[in-house]
Amino acid sequence: MARWRGWLTPLALVMAVAEVLLILLGTRTGFPRLLVWGPAVAGVASTVWAFRVASRRTAGELRTFWARLSVALGAILIAAISQIADLVTMPFTGMPPIGARTLLLYVIGTVLAIAGLLRLPGGGSSWRQLTTAVLDVAVVAVTLGIAASEYVGWYMNRFGVSTSAWWLNIAVMAIAGAGATVVVKIMAARRSPVPRAALWWLAPIGLAGPLSTVLMTLLKPWPHLNGSAAVLPFVGLFGVLAARAQQRHLAGAQETPLPAEDLPDHRRSTAIPLVATGLTSLLVATVFLRTGHLSTVQVAGTTLLLLLVVARQAVALAENGRLLRTVARQTAHDELTGLFSRRHFTTAVARAGGTNTVVLLDLREFRAVNDGLGSAVGDAVLIAYANRLCLVFGDRAVIARLGGDEFGLLLPESVDVAERLAAAGAEPLRAAGHDVLMEVSVGVASGADDLYRQAEIALREAASGAGARVVRYDASLEQRLTQRATIAADLRRGLTAGEFHLLYQPIVELPHGRTVAVESLIRWSKDGRTISPAEFIPVAEDTGLIVELGAWIIDTVCAQAAAWSRRHGCDALRSIAVNVSARQLLDPGLVDVVAGAIARHGIPAARLTVEITETAVFAGGRALATVNALSALGVTIALDDFGTGHSSLGLLRICPVDAIKVDKSFVDGLGGGPQQEAIVIALTGIAETLGLYTVAEGVETAAQARRLHELGYRYAQGFHFARPLPPAAIDDLLDQQVTTAA
Repeated sequence: MARWRGWLTPLALVMAVAEVLLILLGTRTGFPRLLVWGPAVAGVASTVWAFRVASRRTAGELRTFWARLSVALGAILIAAISQIADLVTMPFTGMPPIGARTLLLYVIGTVLAIAGLLRLPGGGSSWRQLTTAVLDVAVVAVTLGIAASEYVGWYMNRFGVSTSAWWLNIAVMAIAGAGATVVVKIMAARRSPVPRAALWWLAPIGLAGPLSTVLMTLLKPWPHLNGSAAVLPFVGLFGVLAARAQQRHLAGAQETPLPAEDLPDHRRSTAIPLVATGLTSLLVATVFLRTGHLSTVQVAGTTLLLLLVVARQAVALAENGRLLRTVARQTAHDELTGLFSRRHFTTAVARAGGTNTVVLLDLREFRAVNDGLGSAVGDAVLIAYANRLCLVFGDRAVIARLGGDEFGLLLPESVDVAERLAAAGAEPLRAAGHDVLMEVSVGVASGADDLYRQAEIALREAASGAGARVVRYDASLEQRLTQRATIAADLRRGLTAGEFHLLYQPIVELPHGRTVAVESLIRWSKDGRTISPAEFIPVAEDTGLIVELGAWIIDTVCAQAAAWSRRHGCDALRSIAVNVSARQLLDPGLVDVVAGAIARHGIPAARLTVEITETAVFAGGRALATVNALSALGVTIALDDFGTGHSSLGLLRICPVDAIKVDKSFVDGLGGGPQQEAIVIALTGIAETLGLYTVAEGVETAAQARRLHELGYRYAQGFHFARPLPPAAIDDLLDQQVTTAA
């Protein structure tokens, strides 16, 4: 790949400055007429080289664009060399000699440049955009025609109608057309692969032809000077600056990929007609003030220009109207599902007043599905559920996706919400080849003025419980919401003030009941009373404080484990368990928290047992990855409440489990007959086959303990053995066990 030459820009600038100095010097003293052509040829040659470098550093349509321009400027360079030959071989007759061959080369180079510019993609796809582009070109063409009518008259007065003069006139008009083409391309392009700065640097090159003719007249008293030589170094300078703009754009794209540049719609819709009519008005006014009349071409051209501008603006207004309608529709609708958007829904609810029903729905466990099966399946679930809602509620409802996995319904009060929602959730959703049955939390509010807020309160209450729930708003929910907000504020204060403490419930070995492990349980004492975990744990989950609270629990458990090891020996307790919630498993810092606590207090990793629920990890994703990382640390993993979750047996294959804790609901069925005991028997068999140990939870009677032992269980916990105890009571229990053993 060609590398940008840093010396190209300084060289082109030096050639342009040198040419200006030579022209100024030439008006005071004479020198060889070929001297002014040195900077001219060097300047154009630097542009050809710069365009070749730009071509080699790009690809696709950009490579083709810069390659075409390098060929076009190559023809201009040959034309300049040919003009030097004309100066040497042709007689001087007042106007600097320029042959037909030279003029033809200038025209060829200009036509090649125009062709390259016209083939540059400019974006735009609708018929209105294409029509606007055509009208833009027509507006510029008429403007140039009016200007050309005045220019031709001036040109004839200066140079007559000789063959050379006509060839020169054609070359000048072609070069001017190239400049106009660049300007039209810049203003009309909807999207350009070429940096806009590069196009603007190319635009002044189109002035080279007319300016050279003007300079040829002004420099006539000094035959050693030449108008063409005076402008060519600036052709080189602007060309090099255009290639440099392309190079800088490429350098920026290597750091941050840059899309093709967009030109704002309002500039495209106003710049061309404003510039064209402004320039034409100035030209016509100048001609009229100078001569007192206008030519037929100028009057007809001005009239045609006005008609084209009116037509162009009418098409632009129609296109803008279509764009506004498209934007309005996109604002009112959700892009993924096609349902109404949150903004449209809230506006509809506000207009409806209190005679309707607002229903807010949240798909429970959607994040688990999205993480476990992928975002494509997650999107398919949202689309499928949106279609289900439309099918069940029909045209009478305003149905919206409010964001994420939340939906909203605005219904007449007469609609039976519960019955229809039951129908919407009765069958699994078919999504990207998967059958997914989603539980839904629903908040309903009706017959009031502040329906949306009330439905949000009801939805929050529904989402705080387990399973699919439909909650209707009533005044008590406001009180509960205030209470939860108070608890959330007190939670943070209580954590700082040290109001939390841990109790430990023994896990015993059957049949003799010796304590071999303990499970830690959080308690909160505030203002002389103990607040139940059932009250504050859900609030901690909702607010995210569970992460900070969980880190404190883990550190305290590890510290207590180290203390018991020092006092009673390393073998006194097999493990100390700590419960970890689904929210904690999604925290990327949990593994570091556990590793830090183990290292800080110097306990074996296997002595810490992390208890997780099946629901927290059944869909895999980040939660399962966290469990795998904890297992890799050597921490013991236990599945709590086993048998009550989504896919208990399947989890034993994918989750690094060391122990299962059989839920109390199965233990309660012991002694009730073979059918009620079947699951308890099956679970211990599965665990033994997989090399896991089982703990039976919620043992409350001696009969349950005896039966569990008969069925093969070796570990159990429950009120029959001990209630949760403070650390000092566990110390006494361990001391007593040592004394009894002795």
